[in-house]
Amino acid sequence: MAETLTKPSRRIRNMVAKELRLIVKDKVALFLIFLLPAALIGMLWWVGDMSETGGMSLGGPSIGGGGDTGDNINATDGDSGIIIGLIDQDTTRTYDGEDLSENFTAFVELIVDEVVLFNNSEDAFNALYNQEIDGFIVIPDGFESNLTINEPTYIEMHVDSTDLIGQSIVQGVVQGSVIAFRASKLWIISEVFPNMVTEFVPEGSSLMASFGGFIVVFSSYLGIAMTAAQSIVGDIPLRRMLLTPTNRLEVIVAKVLGYVVIGFFQSLLLISLWVIVFELNLNTGFESLIIIMSLTSLTGSTTGILISSVAGTRLQANQMFLFVMFATVILSGYFIDVGFLNEVLPMNLGLNVLIATAFKGLTLLDVWRSIVTLLGFTVMAVLASSFIFSKKPTLD
Repeated sequence: MAETLTKPSRRIRNMVAKELRLIVKDKVALFLIFLLPAALIGMLWWVGDMSETGGMSLGGPSIGGGGDTGDNINATDGDSGIIIGLIDQDTTRTYDGEDLSENFTAFVELIVDEVVLFNNSEDAFNALYNQEIDGFIVIPDGFESNLTINEPTYIEMHVDSTDLIGQSIVQGVVQGSVIAFRASKLWIISEVFPNMVTEFVPEGSSLMASFGGFIVVFSSYLGIAMTAAQSIVGDIPLRRMLLTPTNRLEVIVAKVLGYVVIGFFQSLLLISLWVIVFELNLNTGFESLIIIMSLTSLTGSTTGILISSVAGTRLQANQMFLFVMFATVILSGYFIDVGFLNEVLPMNLGLNVLIATAFKGLTLLDVWRSIVTLLGFTVMAVLASSFIFSKKPTLD
């Protein structure tokens, strides 16, 4: 009886060892898994270095007071779904007319869905941390008196560094409100300058830290998926193994475990490069990031194995992977808002959890729902791969 129970585990161990030997012997697979992601991070570092020394301009929202553009005004409206916090610290009353800070607040309310008033920055910061608001504005003391005597007036807009799309929207809201506020008074000389303050940024470059995190998750998820997509259709020894009494689920589990080992070392490399190259001082433990990245590569491996189970030939597997890759990039949520898909798609979840823990200092317990979702995706992909694989009489 004991021997019967140990046979499946022994077969799985043997298949895991066989899978690791095949990957180690495949130089192209090792290049895709390890060297290619390292090259992407190196290129990102080079571009960032050039932007600082050679005047190149990186994309993304600007930090500080930007010019007023019509595009920023059109980016938001009353149906934007944006919730803005506001702290009015102005105590001056020198303008002959309505209170200017309250008047400016009214113009903000015209553009966003809701304005939440706070008494202090600490409460607003906590609301931003908990994603209850998309950003908050601080109207400083002296706002009205400076405008009365035509002195430059600065307001602060605090945004979440982990949400690049939200940064642009909040910037558009503030600049649109400033333009409408000034136009209502027919002011040309007097200016209100918005100054963007990004919160939850580790020491180092904010843009490099954020986009570097995207590159890390992108490389981990798709790098493993690319190799795993050939794990069944391209496995010649597996054809002989299937002639023995081997359960198809055991084959899938063994392949997943093999790529988990590879994914762990890939995660260790990518996180180390991310931290070292960009000189980041992240707000969480290194081991938490490794666990998150290992989960992301786990979902990548199951995605690739599912592709390999469905595909009939290696060419079909390549074509299906290309479709998955482009769809994953488009729906990643990093460049455009994809709504509820951020809570479903594995790469989106992996990126959100990595950024939230690294930047905001959340623990694994704080993001347990996302971790359970990633594990749930893995289990479903394994079961689906096993079912599809069991229906295949042979391997082409």
